[in-house]
Amino acid sequence: MEAKLYRQLYQRVYSIAHPPRRPREVYDDRWVATVYLWSVVHHKPASWACDEGNWPAELDRPLPSQSRLSRRVRTVGVQQLLERALASVSDLLQPEGPPLVKAIDSKPLVVGAYSKDADAKKGRVADGQFARGYRVHAVTHGRLVRHWTLLPLNEHDSVAAPALLPRLEGGGGYCIADNAYDSNACHALAAAAGHQLVAPPKACDADVRDARRNRPERLRALDLLHSPLKHCGLASEFGRALYAYRQRIESGFGGLTFAGLGPPPPWVRGPRRVALWVAATLLLFLWQTAQKQGLIA
Repeated sequence: MEAKLYRQLYQRVYSIAHPPRRPREVYDDRWVATVYLWSVVHHKPASWACDEGNWPAELDRPLPSQSRLSRRVRTVGVQQLLERALASVSDLLQPEGPPLVKAIDSKPLVVGAYSKDADAKKGRVADGQFARGYRVHAVTHGRLVRHWTLLPLNEHDSVAAPALLPRLEGGGGYCIADNAYDSNACHALAAAAGHQLVAPPKACDADVRDARRNRPERLRALDLLHSPLKHCGLASEFGRALYAYRQRIESGFGGLTFAGLGPPPPWVRGPRRVALWVAATLLLFLWQTAQKQGLIA
C-alpha cells in the first residue's frame, strides 16, 4: 500500500514545473523531496530513507546521505516544491475554484513534557489545559487545508493572521473564525483581501457599536452574529448559518489527526523539521482524499 502511494506521489512531484538548481544534478530538488516523502509515508526518520536496504530492489538512483538530505530539505527550492505539490493536489480537489466561504483556525501539535526542544513553548490547548509544542494555523476551503503556517504553542492565533488572511483567494467572500480573530487588525486584513471576516465577539464586546473605534467590517460581523434586533425576534439567521460553516474546519482537523497529524514523532523536533513533517503529512492526506473521491486512479 505504501509503495503504491509513494509511486503516485513520485509521479505527481515530477509532473510539477520546477526549475532545477543546475543541469544534470544527481540529487535534484524533486529527488530530495521524494526521498523525504518515502520516510514520511512509512512513518520513519529521514535517516531511514537514506538506507538502500529500506527501498525496493528496483531502485535505480543513488540515495543522498543523511547529512545531505538534512541540508537539502532546508533549501528554498525543496520547500517551494512541496508547497507547489500541495497547491496542485488542492486544485485537483477544487475543480470549480475557491469556495465563497473559507475558515481560519489552528491545531496544536503537542510534544512530551520533558522534551529538550527549546522551541516548543508552553501554551493553552483547551479550556484550563496547557502543554508544550507548536500550533498549525491554517486557512481551509471546506475540510481541505489551503494555506498554513507554524508557530510555537504560546503564540496567539491573531499573530498568524498577517501571514494567512492576505492569502484568501477567490476575489471575495466570507472567512469564518473564532473570537481570537475578533480585532480591528484582523478585519482590516480580511477586507484588504476582499473578504468579510465573521468572528464572534467576546461577551464584553457583544453589544458594542462604537463606530469611532471599530471598523465597519467589524460592526458588520457583530450584527451578523449578535444582532441588536434579536430581542425583537429578528435575529440574523444568515449569520448563524455562516458561522455553522466553522464545523467543517473542526472536522477537517479531526481527519488530519486520524491521518497522522497529531503529536510529532520523537525524531521530529525543532520548527524546521516540524514544518517539513507537517507539509509532507498534509500532502499525503490531500492525496488520499483525492483517491477516495475517485479523482485519482
